[in-house]
Amino acid sequence: MATGRDVAQLAGTSTAVVSYVFNNGPRNVSPETRERVLAAAAELNYQPNALARALSAGKTSSIGLIVPNIANPYFGELARALEDAALAHNHLLIIADSAGNPEQETRHCASFLGRRVDGVILVSLFDNPDLSAFRRENVPVLVLHPIDHVHGVSSLTIDYEAAARDATAHLLDHGYDSIGMLNGLGETAGARQHRAGFEAALARHAERNPGVTVRAEERPAEISRAAAARIATAWLAEPDRPRAIYSTTDEQAFGVLYAAHVNGLRVPEDLAIVGFDGTEQTEFAVPPLTTIAQPIRQISNRAIELLVRYVPDAPVHELFAYTLTRRSSCGCEPG
Repeated sequence: MATGRDVAQLAGTSTAVVSYVFNNGPRNVSPETRERVLAAAAELNYQPNALARALSAGKTSSIGLIVPNIANPYFGELARALEDAALAHNHLLIIADSAGNPEQETRHCASFLGRRVDGVILVSLFDNPDLSAFRRENVPVLVLHPIDHVHGVSSLTIDYEAAARDATAHLLDHGYDSIGMLNGLGETAGARQHRAGFEAALARHAERNPGVTVRAEERPAEISRAAAARIATAWLAEPDRPRAIYSTTDEQAFGVLYAAHVNGLRVPEDLAIVGFDGTEQTEFAVPPLTTIAQPIRQISNRAIELLVRYVPDAPVHELFAYTLTRRSSCGCEPG
């Protein structure tokens, strides 16, 4: 493999001049000399060490992404959108899967620090992930999920409470008199916001419809189709099963769809379902799934922009608009 010294010898220059050409400085190089260096590099098939150049400049043009499950379609779509945005800024996105394990999440954080990434995007299942090492090293961290205030960490998300309220209110507007919510496990900020929105919609409906009783129940499940299907299959077999279910992720909603099939229930005639996230697969479910759609592309573009143009000690906390995408699974007319 050719080296900078080989290029310098063939071009009749010093290795410093070769460095100036490929690093665009810090000193100017005459057009004639630049052409000789580039011609020699092409002849020798010289590839400059991008990592060494980046480290010497204090930047690696790389951004780390940690998600709890890359197999989840939402995180796959998020990773794709973030990678497109990173490439537009000439940055590399490095993806790590924590498997929803706090120790593995911490190991990935340490690994990204060792690789000198320019910033980290985190989607965690935990309220207070350990980000102290990033703060010590002045590496910016941006979270894309509801999180209690953490000093020095930026966040981009939608208003989960308002979205949950709108999803639940939509089911109530259909006239369903028993509604269940399939929430995530644990007392995370996201789970609390989903619950608050669910309860707010029920309270507002009661105020507007005195004398009308709506049964409501919340049950927890891991954020996976299999776990949701297991919980929902048993739930829907009970004599007082809910008439509608709000699932706090699309993955859980797919599990509920399967549970309805196992129990011989028609959707939406016997069971109405609303999901949350707005993944592409919801459009092609049977029946198509009503869902709260997050603006994945918009959030991803903003996330990369903030990390590339990082301003120390100036964290931002932004909420993005969501959309209630109405489809057949809740009882809305197709199309």
